[in-house]
Amino acid sequence: MRLLLYGGTFDPPHNGHLNNLRAAAARVRPDRVVVMPAGLSPFKQSTAAPGSARVEMCACFRALEAEGAVPALCVSGWEVEQAALGRRNYTVLTLEMLARTYPEAELYMAMGSDMLLSFDSWHRWQEILRLARLVVTSRNVGDAPELHAKAKQMDPTGARILFAQVEALPMASSNLRSRLAAGEACENELPALVRRVIRREGLYRADRGESGNHESETGKGACARPVE
Repeated sequence: MRLLLYGGTFDPPHNGHLNNLRAAAARVRPDRVVVMPAGLSPFKQSTAAPGSARVEMCACFRALEAEGAVPALCVSGWEVEQAALGRRNYTVLTLEMLARTYPEAELYMAMGSDMLLSFDSWHRWQEILRLARLVVTSRNVGDAPELHAKAKQMDPTGARILFAQVEALPMASSNLRSRLAAGEACENELPALVRRVIRREGLYRADRGESGNHESETGKGACARPVE
């Protein structure tokens, strides 16, 4: 069984995230996809939206299951639960948990290209590569040579870092938070379910000071569209 992990802050999740996951799934054709909102990233102190709301908003990814892009998709609140217990989370710990839960599975992890460029600074990154193959999607036109050079440096065999065929689609949660705080609906970028949760919970309002930049190690800039 192939299991594809897609993690990130998802603060909020947007259509770029869906396109990225669609491209990664087309590359590796997993039997199961796990979408996991970050709890408390090692690179930040907080998120704008609470964990429970981000888990709820990530139900928007189930549209990929409905359209046939993935055969089975679940949203896991495991990292959010770890944060509630006061535990910082690292990607390697999540992968270790998945390896225990699905001992028969081949693990894959989707990430954006900018994350690959800093991947060798991650906590226990060599162990991450042992546990899972990376599926990298590019967010910038023309960055392939730099990406492939970095991948070869960390994975000389080329067996552990894979690339999804994509067309760049720049979109960032930080920019959307700023636009939401300014009163925009962002209907072209945010799935309807996400907009409903934002309205109901009053998220990202300017009076709450929640338009800052809080990207995660697995989700920053993860916005790609499969090549036509």
